Amino acid sequence: MDAPTAWPFVGHEREIADFEEALASERWQAFVVHGPQGIGKSHLAQVCRERAERRGHATGKAIAVSEPGFPLASLAHLLPQGTSVRDSVSLFGKARDALTERSAAAARATGGTGGACGAACSGGAAGAGGSPGGGGAGGSGSRPGTGTPRRFTLVVDDLDGLDEASASLTAQLLESGTVFLVGTVGSLQNLGPVAYRLQAGGQTRRAELGGLSEPLAGEALRRVLGGPVEPRTVSLLHRVSGGNPCYLREFVLHSLAEESLVDDGEWWTLISDVGTTPLLSEMAERRLAGVSAETRRTLNRIALCQPVEASSLPDGALDELEVLGFVRTLRDGRRASVSLLHPAHEKVLRAAIPSPERRRILGDEAELVRSMGAKRFTDKIRIASWQLAATGSADPDTLLRAATLARRTQNFRKVRELSRAACREGEDFLSRLLLAESLYELGDLDTAWEVFEEAAERTDGEFDRLLLALGRSRLLAWGFIDARKALDVNAEAAREVREPRHRDVLTAARGAILMAFGRPEEALRVVDGPGADDAGSDGNCIAGALGNGSRATALVATGRVKDGADAAHDAYEERLRLEESPAIPHPVEYLGIVMFALEEEGRLDEAYKTGERGWQEALADDVAGAEALIAAALARCSLLLGRPAEARRWASQSACVASRNSFPGTLHTALARKAEAAALMGDVPAAAKAVDACANLPRWGMFRSELPLGQAWLLAAQGKQQAARSVLWEAAEDARTAGHLASEARILTDVARLGDAKGAEPRLLHIGRTSDGALTAARASYVAALAAADPERLMNAARLLAATGASLIAAEAAASACTLWIHRGEQRPATAAENLALSLQRNCEQARTPGLTVLGAAKHLTVREAEIAGLVCSGLTNVEVAEAVTISKRTVDNHLQNIYRKLGVRSRRALRAEYLKEDFA
Repeated sequence: MDAPTAWPFVGHEREIADFEEALASERWQAFVVHGPQGIGKSHLAQVCRERAERRGHATGKAIAVSEPGFPLASLAHLLPQGTSVRDSVSLFGKARDALTERSAAAARATGGTGGACGAACSGGAAGAGGSPGGGGAGGSGSRPGTGTPRRFTLVVDDLDGLDEASASLTAQLLESGTVFLVGTVGSLQNLGPVAYRLQAGGQTRRAELGGLSEPLAGEALRRVLGGPVEPRTVSLLHRVSGGNPCYLREFVLHSLAEESLVDDGEWWTLISDVGTTPLLSEMAERRLAGVSAETRRTLNRIALCQPVEASSLPDGALDELEVLGFVRTLRDGRRASVSLLHPAHEKVLRAAIPSPERRRILGDEAELVRSMGAKRFTDKIRIASWQLAATGSADPDTLLRAATLARRTQNFRKVRELSRAACREGEDFLSRLLLAESLYELGDLDTAWEVFEEAAERTDGEFDRLLLALGRSRLLAWGFIDARKALDVNAEAAREVREPRHRDVLTAARGAILMAFGRPEEALRVVDGPGADDAGSDGNCIAGALGNGSRATALVATGRVKDGADAAHDAYEERLRLEESPAIPHPVEYLGIVMFALEEEGRLDEAYKTGERGWQEALADDVAGAEALIAAALARCSLLLGRPAEARRWASQSACVASRNSFPGTLHTALARKAEAAALMGDVPAAAKAVDACANLPRWGMFRSELPLGQAWLLAAQGKQQAARSVLWEAAEDARTAGHLASEARILTDVARLGDAKGAEPRLLHIGRTSDGALTAARASYVAALAAADPERLMNAARLLAATGASLIAAEAAASACTLWIHRGEQRPATAAENLALSLQRNCEQARTPGLTVLGAAKHLTVREAEIAGLVCSGLTNVEVAEAVTISKRTVDNHLQNIYRKLGVRSRRALRAEYLKEDFA
């Protein structure tokens, strides 16, 4: 696309409201906006000017001047011809009269009212007579009935840019009530004399601008790019820009020019790192103009090596950089370190440092930190990285220690860099193991397998062989989606190792592999087998982390939700305490287990918040596999909450990361959930596209049995409910075979929602008795009530489901109760049920399901008529409807005539308009 020429104005509603309140009251003479460079002060000042014009105020803008010796240069274009600075009394009178006349003309042009100002327009009128010259400002430019002068609104972008004479005249006009000032300044702490004088009085309203929040940055990106933007891309651009609108714009422009910000058909996605632009470099250099050479060298050092010990920096240079707003000092106990104040400056300043200077700084800093003892946890990583960047090589042991430490911080890009260099310098096993794992985490699966093969030739002892088996089996199970080979690698290693602690680790890993393929009963038999209860209790942390995570998941899946929830929280906490070791999943993957437990406990909102936290952690660590998994988990949670639009967004995000990084199993999961969400929204083409994309992908994941839900809901959206139920019954049988009661309960609930409650009821009631999860209990209550056609029980089920957060199914339960009560002729409870259904439906975004179509016009129809009306409205012919519900075409014809008569319509088009309340104009 062409580079955007205008950047949208978003946010700052509170500041605009403050401006309008100040403008409407004589209590205030000025509205001054302050904040850092690029934050949007000029844009806000322009918006304020437009708001003032809309309310009938005449406006003008002063011109900043950089050269002294031109009095009134800033205001010359606003003053009458022949105005001279020599006679200050005459100058003020002419200026006041000219601006007052402009205000009166603007008032006449708007009918003297200035538009609807609201209650604030009448405020402050009592003090109108107290200002010198107030009568002159009022005149014919007053608002009728208030006596409040409609002042000329003067915009001064950069108050310090006014020449001395213009500033003095502006101050007089403010005091007379002729002018209302809208000004901008960089910082209230570093004002020049002109700016200080104009805003120092007690009649100035001030607004400090900060960076845009991430949601507002996302809204700005969506509007400027003309379409949805990937959440990950929004987060990355927001982080690097710090929410500064100018920096955000420049990074977007650079990414568009470099074709690294692309429209992939779903949304705008950033496919490589962002870079700087000439404007950002110019802005930085302009602020640095005139600094000493020592200050510039100090800033370059901080940009390359932050954080830097404050005690090692020249005091004068540090003070100068703090005043300029480039750096900040942070204290940790008695130690003080200095970093750049804004994340964008790192990119801009580093790009300006010549390569020889860069290498010198990095080499010197490495020697300095080493001489000081390298006391920080990250110092060894930094020394190795600096040496590598400065000389192209480093000591192999230093590189390996640094790579191991980087693994502890989940910085897999740094692990890849350091371990790859260590492999070039030495022949050890661990560097290749770390490199292979980092390649897997970053999505380069084929190369990861090749490096594992190299590592296999360098094993030395049983522990090396254990780590190699863990790494290989994880790559096979989670990357290549090959359960058989992953289990074979595990079994082969188990035959070779003799140490009981190592065998415990392999047992725990076997349980994790089984759970990754949705086989909870088998996983439990493995991790709860003989001797497995003690795994991790003797300090075997790897066995504990692997075994407890899979055990928690399996417990929740098989209905022991309370035990599983406790185990999930313990597993996550244990993973956080664990010293890093290869082949242990990222902590965010354990948060996914906590989410699952919270969902089954009926705490869906809490589960969603947990997932959001996990998403931010995965994004901060830049771990693609964890990002894709947690986004897919958030999509599932959104579906359970009944928010298909949100689910679609998260599923698309997961699919984007999984596709870009070659995770086919996660990609299938994400696309299936995307299809389900799109179908629930009635977007049949999008759902069909997602289902087609799943065709050749492997079936994988702890919710593998739920993958067909996307296809089933697509069929339902196409009016093929019988076919949809057939798909669901097969999926339910698959879940039952695997012992995955949580998935089976979810699938059977959907069977009931699509018309076979009586068929789903017996098995779901059995699961409800077996499971201690609140969500399964609420589902069983709903399906039993639906099968019994009991409206009272349906209302109770609706409240139970609503308490868990499952708003969509709760709305469907209440809607069914409404229909049943209407057919009984009981209007009062029917109205209460409909009101409950409608209030719950408001939480369900754009969901359109058969269970909701019984609301509105459909409540006048029988259950069969409502079903047929829904199928007709979905586009089916009478013959296709007859096939879908297994009745004759003639019966469908008769039903359709009854539907027309009851709803007062005469055509399919009119039926659709009435039944779905769609506008066909």
